[in-house]
Amino acid sequence: MAEVTISLKRVTSDDEQPCGVCGAAFIPAEDSGSRTFTIATGKQDFVSLMCGGCHSKWVHGATVRIRSIS
Repeated sequence: MAEVTISLKRVTSDDEQPCGVCGAAFIPAEDSGSRTFTIATGKQDFVSLMCGGCHSKWVHGATVRIRSIS
């Protein structure tokens, strides 16, 4: 049986990055609600940033398409 680990953590970042869902700019000094979304399969990790607004929509049932940071 295959295993996948999913992690959603609030992290502190000094880098400006776009949200992996909506593309909004993440500016660390202005946005404390962003989270790092990670899916780990054991072979390759998928990591993306999710802004507070997209995170809220997702946890309340919205389906989102998320792009990887790298």
